[in-house]
Parts: sequence; structure tokens; C-alpha cells
Amino acid sequence: MKVMDEFMAGLRTGEPMNFNRLKIMPIFVDEDRQLPFIDLEEALKKGFIVITEVSEGGSVPDLEVSNKSQDDVIILDGEELIGAKQNRIVNTTIVVPATTSITIPVSCVQQRRWHYTSRHFGSSNSVAYASLRRRKHEHVTENLRASASFSTNQSEIWRDVEAKVGRMATASPSLAMSDMYEQSVDVADAELREKVPHLEKQVGFLAFIDGNFAGGEVFGSATLCGKKLQKLLRSYYLDSIDPGVEFPAISVEQIFAQVQNAKHEQFESVGKGTELRFEASNVQGSWKLVDDVIPHLIVFPKMSNN
Repeated sequence: MKVMDEFMAGLRTGEPMNFNRLKIMPIFVDEDRQLPFIDLEEALKKGFIVITEVSEGGSVPDLEVSNKSQDDVIILDGEELIGAKQNRIVNTTIVVPATTSITIPVSCVQQRRWHYTSRHFGSSNSVAYASLRRRKHEHVTENLRASASFSTNQSEIWRDVEAKVGRMATASPSLAMSDMYEQSVDVADAELREKVPHLEKQVGFLAFIDGNFAGGEVFGSATLCGKKLQKLLRSYYLDSIDPGVEFPAISVEQIFAQVQNAKHEQFESVGKGTELRFEASNVQGSWKLVDDVIPHLIVFPKMSNN
């Protein structure tokens, strides 16, 4: 697609940065731009959006988002929303239009709680770990093709989180993903930020664990990348300290070539814009197209046999 070709043509990779088993290859853009979106944290901090259960009884795969501001708000794929009856992660990147309320698709990452701890959701400082997002991505793509639904296989999501809680020896009575971050990742935050800082004109990165491809994120602006980088790095770091997670060996050249040459399927979006998804021999991913702008591109290894 022309818009994707032009987007990819403006990107270049830099020298990798290392933090233990995790290698991050930054992606830069020659000509940066500003995006007309407010990110989730800023919108919540300023009271521009309110995120709640869809009803008093709640619904595990759905949440209500009310954007009270005059600006569009972007919520990233995999961002964790905490509170209300149960912690959730967002199933795809969503741009919530200004002065609009929409229902968004989510997955639960806290198995043994279904009661209110707050009336509204807040944002955690974490995104779902990369191997879970890869699995979730496959579920959503399959369901979009079958029934135009952004739903996941909730039972598989719970099993994945429960298994990782066990491998990480995390104390978590409610089998909450957030407990793994608090007990295993928070202590590394300062060093991770120091070893893998956000650089000038950096719009994204590719992440490798023991040299194998774990995933990648590219944003439409360096500013948005800078706001989200630490949150995303934490998710890849969590996979890097889990001995039970493996990723395939895919080269940078293969990743870029396959993203550009893949067939990109178009779907009706949640919120503003158009949802596009792709699959190639070794990679899969998704991106949003909003008013001829690509705010967020995600790439994961293709591991359908797992």
C-alpha cells in the first residue's frame, strides 16, 4: 500500500542498545511530525477521559470510554487499565474521537477478582508482555476475519498469565499480570531507562531477546514514541527474564521486507480511522490509518504453532 510504503521509506535503524538479554534496535525518522492526539496518561491526568465498566454488572470483554475533550485520544494495543471490577488490557490500538463515548474491546489479565476496587479505571505503567500481545494479536486477527470482532480467546489469555505467574514465582492471589511487573520489573526501571533511553527523532524500536525477534513498535511521531517507550520496554524486559519464553530468529532485513511486501487486510476500526492487519512468512502485525496518518505500527513474530 502506498501509505505504508511511504511510511517505511522514511525509517532507518540505529545502533542497538543492550540490557541483559534484551537488545533494542532504535528506529529513527528523518522528518518528524506532530500527531493530533493526546495519549492515555495525559488524558486521564487532565480528566479528559473516563473509563468505566459498560454497566453496573460489567462485561469482561468490553469497557466504556468517554472522551470529554476537544482532542482525539490514542490508547495503545496492550495498554493495561487497572481498577473497577477487573484489570484489563486493550485489544488493539484505538483513537477515541473528541467529545465521543465508545465501547472498546479488552481482555482480562486478572483472573480471580470480579468486584469493584474503584468506579473508574486508571492506567498502569505497563503494557501486556510481548509474548501475550503476540498471542492476543493472533486471536483478534482470526476473529476479525471470521466475525468482524476484536475479541480474544479469554481462556487462553488467563492460562498464559497464570503460567507466567508460576514461572516467575510471583505472589499473586488474583493471578494478576500487574503483580509480575511490581515484583519483577519495577526494580529494573531506573537502569532500563538509563541503558535504553529515548533518542532524538526516535519513532520506534525492534526488540530482540537472546538475538531472537520478540516484536517491534513504530509511531507516527518521536514525541509519542518518547511518551510510550519506557512502558513498552518494561513489557519486553518481562519476557526477557522469563526462561519459559522463546522467540524465533528473524533478521532486521527480513522484518522490514516482509512488512512492506505482506498483504495488508483492511477492517472496520473501533474508534477513528481504519484497522489494517498483515501476515507474512515470519511476521504479523497491525496498524491504524487515521486521516492519512499512521500513528502506531506493531510487528510480532509469527508463531501460530504455539
